Amino acid sequence: MPTYLDDPVPQAPAPERSGLSLWIFTAETLLTGFCIFMFTNALWAPLFAPDSAGSEESAWLRLLWLPVYGLTLLLLLLRLPMFMRALPAVFISGILIGLCYASLFWSIAPDVTSRRSLALAFTTLFGLYLGTRYKGRDLTQIVALTFAVLAALSLLVSIGYPKMGVHDDINAGAWRGLWQEKNQMAAMMTLGFIAANASALMVPERRKFWIGVAVLIFFMVVMSRSKTSLLACMLSLAALPVLMALRRGGVLSILFVWGATTLSLIGGTVFFLMPEVVLKALGKDPTLTGRTDIWDSLLRLSDQAPWLGYGYKAFWTPDSIPAAVVREETGWKVPSAHNGWLDLLVQLGWVGVLLFGLCLVVTFFCALFRFERVKDGYFSVLILCLFSFLILSESFILSQNNLVWVLFVCVMTRLTANQLQDDGQGQK
Repeated sequence: MPTYLDDPVPQAPAPERSGLSLWIFTAETLLTGFCIFMFTNALWAPLFAPDSAGSEESAWLRLLWLPVYGLTLLLLLLRLPMFMRALPAVFISGILIGLCYASLFWSIAPDVTSRRSLALAFTTLFGLYLGTRYKGRDLTQIVALTFAVLAALSLLVSIGYPKMGVHDDINAGAWRGLWQEKNQMAAMMTLGFIAANASALMVPERRKFWIGVAVLIFFMVVMSRSKTSLLACMLSLAALPVLMALRRGGVLSILFVWGATTLSLIGGTVFFLMPEVVLKALGKDPTLTGRTDIWDSLLRLSDQAPWLGYGYKAFWTPDSIPAAVVREETGWKVPSAHNGWLDLLVQLGWVGVLLFGLCLVVTFFCALFRFERVKDGYFSVLILCLFSFLILSESFILSQNNLVWVLFVCVMTRLTANQLQDDGQGQK
């Protein structure tokens, strides 16, 4: 009977690295962890610019990204041959970034489009590097360990310095840890929760430690009071036995698929017929806290630039006239569409929506037929599902300096790659 990498059985030890090789790998891992930490957008903005709408709005905080871009370029050059394994992802990413740069010619804020397209290029390159450089068990542990540190620090800050770590505004009492807002922390912690569970599956000898990390991260999500992220964590945990059954095959996998399909159809039908009841049961405003008004306004404005949009990251700039129209119609200072697809529509039009939609479909198709080959404790599949869920309410598509986009590019790279580190004889 075949065994699998996520079965609770001892695995063959990884090949020993020589002294110099170990030092190089350790240094590279630490640099990678630092870059992941930066892409979480934790600490810096809340600590040094608590009144800023976001780190990208502060000119001097933007300078903090220069070392990250430099490290990304260095790591990329060191491992450039590995990119030959990920030509599909490189090609897809190149088209999307090329469209963002091209929108400079019709953007209503060309300086913003130019600057943020460059940031997006480096963010995407780091995602490609992550996906090609590390074996599954190394990748999940690097991500999970970074979030273990962030969760521990957020716990200490929330308890020891609540002025920084706990909301005292409309969300009074909700924990935000090292982030500016509770939902930011919760979304990031969900990524760490998936990575910790994947590490527990992939590394049996450290399973208790990674389960402890997952519990700590889950506790932080609960304290953030973010129902969306809490639901995402619970769904990702529930998906693990389904994925494990699918890998094993047989009658059990058929029952799991049948059950999951049935529940999905029932849930989708109930939500379609009675959305207000479902949203109220989840503690949500039926208007999604005014988001439906934003979406109606954006759809009208998108008709004025339907195919190419208003330019990458140009719509929500302070001097944007169409953004001012949305804010006047909704009666509050709307910062984004609160929907990734609509934000993409007003930035890059239907051309951008269709290109990214094709990218997402291709990635899901590869996940469906190749998830057994990607040996990372189902990290890639679960991150892909989480990303698809999050973009329904947040603007993470083509988001520069953001770990959600980094990890999407990473898992797209792994799922579409010609060959992975996991296919070989170990880390080189």
